[in-house]
Amino acid sequence: MLSAVLNKIRRLSIRYKLSLMMMLISMIVLTSSTLFIYRHEIKQIEASEISTVQIQASLISATIESALAFNDLPTVRDTLRLINNKNGIEYVAVLLADNTMFAESDKNTQLKPATLNLNNSPLMMANYFDVVEPVTLEGELLGHVYIRANVDKINDKRAYYQKVILSVLLLSLLLTYVLARLLQRIITVPLASMVEHVEQISEKKDYQGRLSLTSQDEFSTLANGFNHMLDVVQEREDKLTQHSSNLQKLVDERTKQLYQQANFDSLTQLPNRHLLMTRLDGAINRAQSNGHQLAVLFMDIDRFKIINDSLGHNVGDQLLQKIASRLSRLSDYSGRTSDVVARLGGDEFVYLIEQLPHEAEATNIAHLINDLFLQPVKLQDRELHVSTSVGIGIYPEHGEDSTTLLKNADASMYYAKAKGPGSYSVYSKEMNILSYKRLELENNLRNAVANNELFLVYQPQVSLSNSGYRKAEALLRWHNPQLGRVSPADFIPVAEEIGYINELGKWVIASACQQLKKWQGQGITDLVVGVNISSSHLLAPDLYDFIQAQVTQAGIGYHQLELEITEDVFLDHSTTTITQLKRLQALGIRIAIDDFGTGYSSLQYLKNLPVDTLKLDGMFVNDLEENESSRGIACSTILLAHSLKLKLVAECVENQAQLDFLNKHGCDFVQGYYLHRPLTAQQLTETFLEKSLLTEV
Repeated sequence: MLSAVLNKIRRLSIRYKLSLMMMLISMIVLTSSTLFIYRHEIKQIEASEISTVQIQASLISATIESALAFNDLPTVRDTLRLINNKNGIEYVAVLLADNTMFAESDKNTQLKPATLNLNNSPLMMANYFDVVEPVTLEGELLGHVYIRANVDKINDKRAYYQKVILSVLLLSLLLTYVLARLLQRIITVPLASMVEHVEQISEKKDYQGRLSLTSQDEFSTLANGFNHMLDVVQEREDKLTQHSSNLQKLVDERTKQLYQQANFDSLTQLPNRHLLMTRLDGAINRAQSNGHQLAVLFMDIDRFKIINDSLGHNVGDQLLQKIASRLSRLSDYSGRTSDVVARLGGDEFVYLIEQLPHEAEATNIAHLINDLFLQPVKLQDRELHVSTSVGIGIYPEHGEDSTTLLKNADASMYYAKAKGPGSYSVYSKEMNILSYKRLELENNLRNAVANNELFLVYQPQVSLSNSGYRKAEALLRWHNPQLGRVSPADFIPVAEEIGYINELGKWVIASACQQLKKWQGQGITDLVVGVNISSSHLLAPDLYDFIQAQVTQAGIGYHQLELEITEDVFLDHSTTTITQLKRLQALGIRIAIDDFGTGYSSLQYLKNLPVDTLKLDGMFVNDLEENESSRGIACSTILLAHSLKLKLVAECVENQAQLDFLNKHGCDFVQGYYLHRPLTAQQLTETFLEKSLLTEV
């Protein structure tokens, strides 16, 4: 209840709160004052009445003292009879000194006491009061006069005062209310003016108006402060308006940027995956409505990871930008301005052909894409030869939704990649099997090291020059319980694509070092083992420390290791590459260039690179008997190696005629199935013991 009342009061305006407060204060003060006065007056009336009766008792005492001394009962009774009806006296009695009754009034009254109490005088009760007066004669107590009087006169005066006080109180409250209403206006009028002004500002948002108060009190100070605040607000409003305008421009610009970031690739500025899927969905809906076909060409840059890892991400990014620029101009060559080129991520691009008239149009575009890559890409001071593999998916035959169509085009691209660089392929259902097998191979390959599924075989390199040391190349093999024996031609490219090649390289180095340690324990100390290492692994920051740790742990010599690198290192004749090779060579490790003559080799680069051995690619050895050009290349390479004080190893020697030719022209080492197939460690040990790695021809 009280809480409800307080809530109602809180909701009142200040005007009514002030009036209510003044009324309450006045009521409390007036009520307290009138109650005090009333109580004081009543006490005075009571004291006056008691005093009157006491005087009557004193008169009686003086009148009857002689009669009481002589036991003159009639005289006492006559005296009592005379006084009995005066001043509201209801009962009078005279008692002797031993408190025995001597005489009493004979008036019949309801206030006659049952017992007489002489100890408490005067005694005021609700309907009467008692007065006792002693009767003495020459100092001797003769008795007492006992009087009981009614309070009628007191009650009359009490009622009169109550009416007067109530009238005064009501009149005072009425006057207080009138004054409160008048006085509160002194406070509420300027306050109401300020409230009205604030409401106008809140409603109209107009900060031009100002308060004008003529008083010199706190309200004037408040009004001045409020006006100053409005000045500040107006100034800030103007600045905020300007800032809001500037902010809106920034928001619009940022919105464009966010749209650009959300829908376009930041590196190439081509549509990204999100925008491609949106446009592909729209194209499929239109194709479905109009009954026509469309095609998705999924592209992947061949050997991009090697380029990116070897030359660095900056070069890789520049290459992607150049490729994007070429693909963007494809519509100029094809005359199809409605087609979309997008970058999915990494080195993957998609070309969307809407309103495809027939499948041949898609293959024609694939030919145009491959033609774009016939010319090398120029990046500052270098030229890069790149190609792309293209997978083609056609709606609705190869997928009726964007996800399926893109997935099948991706599967087709992997099939094209398996055919060789610069190939394209149209999707067929059988490709899903190939895609699934590749995924299965990838997943199993990631666990091959942990599951101990890898092993090494060794193909001897036979010396033709009595070099004084024996050599063998460590070849990685993989046997998986589910997949069986997996060819290196299948899993090595996958390892390079998924970034797992460095882990495989570490395993090969560690395993080769441990095997050299075993051979060392068997007394075979003059063997050099060649280990293939990818260009990305060569530039790995931890390669140098890793090799040191493995060699130290195995307790072998650094000279027993030969790192075989491909000509990809020539892609970037950088300080980092040279430094890494020199550091490794300084340890005593031999450096060999594998598959020499098939890549981007340069005589200038070869002169500066720290290399110990060249390995002539088998393509120049296979047709030595029939092809004069191959014989010329083989002879020139042998002379080149020797002029640079390098050893030469000829690969893929398959017959005696090839062996005789190489021996005749001074080749240092030969390697091939004609001499030795890849051998297990145990088989190679037996070969060592037979001393058959030095061949006399």
